[in-house]
Amino acid sequence: SGGPLFNLDGEVVCINSQILTRSGGYMGLSFAIPIDVALDVANQLREEGYVSRGWLGVSIQPVSKDLAEAFGMEQAEGALIAQVEPGSPGTEGGLKAGDVILEVNGQEVDHSTTLPRLIGETAPGEDVDLSVLRDGQQETITVEVGEWPDAGPGQSDGDPVRLGIAVQPLNDMEKRR
Repeated sequence: SGGPLFNLDGEVVCINSQILTRSGGYMGLSFAIPIDVALDVANQLREEGYVSRGWLGVSIQPVSKDLAEAFGMEQAEGALIAQVEPGSPGTEGGLKAGDVILEVNGQEVDHSTTLPRLIGETAPGEDVDLSVLRDGQQETITVEVGEWPDAGPGQSDGDPVRLGIAVQPLNDMEKRR
C-alpha cells in the first residue's frame, strides 16, 4: 500500500491505499486514491497545512429501482436524502429528508456515491446549485457548502503544528491504558 498505480502509458493514475485480503497477504481486493485527489490533498497540506473538504450535512442512500418508480423517476439515479443534520449547510439551504439530488452545478449525480465526491471537491463557502426532485417536481436549490467538521470528541486539545499534528501531555486515565 502507498505505492503508485500506473496505466499502460506509464502514467501514475492512483495511489494504492489499502488491501482487503482473507489471507493477510498481497492478494485480494485493492483500494486506491485517484491521483487528482492525492495531488489536491498534497497541495492543500503544502499550502495550508491542513485539508479542507466541502460538506452539506446530509445522510444519503442510493435510489433503488423501486424507489425510482415510487418517485415517478424514469431511472434509478441521484442521491436520496435520508436525514439532514440540524444546523448544517443542508438545513440552512432548505434541503429536506426525501429530496433526491440529481445534479450539482449541472453535473449529473448518477449514483449516490457521486454526491459526496462532488461536494467534497467544492471549496467551503462556495455556493452550489442542486437540482432536486421534491414531491414529484424538479427544482433548483442553492446551498452554501460548509467545511467538513473536525473529528469531534476524540481530537486533541493540543496546539497544531504546520502539518496538522497536535501533541499534549497524557492525563492520568490515558497513562493507565
